[in-house]
Amino acid sequence: MRLNKATYTVFDLETTGLYPYSGDRICEIGAVRINDKSKEKKRFYSLVDPGRPLSSGAFAVNGITPEMLEGAPAIDEVLPEFMRFIKGSALVAYNAGFDLGFLESALGEKSEILKDYIIIDALALARKLFPGIGRYNLANVAESLGIQTLANHRAMDDTIVTMKVFQKELDALAANGVETIEEIAQFQRKRPPAVKIVKDYKFKLIEEAIREQKKLNIKYQSVWHNTVTRRVITPKVLQRGYDKYYLIAHCHLKNEERNFRMDGILEAEPCIEA
Repeated sequence: MRLNKATYTVFDLETTGLYPYSGDRICEIGAVRINDKSKEKKRFYSLVDPGRPLSSGAFAVNGITPEMLEGAPAIDEVLPEFMRFIKGSALVAYNAGFDLGFLESALGEKSEILKDYIIIDALALARKLFPGIGRYNLANVAESLGIQTLANHRAMDDTIVTMKVFQKELDALAANGVETIEEIAQFQRKRPPAVKIVKDYKFKLIEEAIREQKKLNIKYQSVWHNTVTRRVITPKVLQRGYDKYYLIAHCHLKNEERNFRMDGILEAEPCIEA
C-alpha cells in the first residue's frame, strides 16, 4: 500500500518497568490513528491496573502513582477495545520492539494476531533518515526536527510527539523514493547483527563480582531520563537481550533489585569497604 494511502496507528505504552519477561506490565496506553494525509482521525487512551507496583525507575519517568491506577480497568478489559481500535492500520511506535514485547506478553496465546500487522519503528527510521543527531531518544530527535516536546512522559504525550516525528519521516521517505509501507517493513525486517560481548574491564569486573558476590561502584546513565548517577551495586545475573546486554543487580542506592543496561554503565570499579 502506498504511503499516502495507508492508515496508521501511532501508539505508546507506559509500563511498570522495562522487562515483560521479568513480570513488568502495561499501566497506560495512548494511541492516535492518522489517515492518508497524516491528519489525526481519532484517539484511544486508558490507564491500566497492572496488578503489581511500578518500579521506582518507571515512576521517576512517568509519575504514575498507585492512586491514579485505583479503579483503572485490568488489561483483559482494555486490550479487546485497543485491538479493535488498531484494526486495519499499520502500527507505529518509537522503539517498537519495546512496546511490542509488552503487547505480546499481554496478548498471551493470541499474540499471533500481531503478525497480521505491518510494524513501523519510528526510532529505526529516525536513525536512517536523520543521521548525525547523536542521541536518538524521542525528546532529542523531536527537538532536532523542530518539534516541541511535552513535559510529561505519559502515553498520550509521547504518542503525540511520536506522531509528529513520524509525519516528518513520511515526508523524508517520500523524498528518498520510498513509496509503500511494504518497503518500510522490508527495511525493518533486516535484523541487527548479533551482539558480541566485548570483554572489556566492565564485563570482567562484573563477571568476577558475580562469582565472588562482591560489590561494585558504577557510574550509570539512565535510559529513562538520561541522568547520570554513581551507585553501589551487587551484581547477580548478566543476561542477553534482543540487541544488548542487561545486568540484574541489587542497587544499594535504591535498596532494591534493579535491571541495568550494560551500555548505560559508563564506569565500574571494585567497591572498597571499610
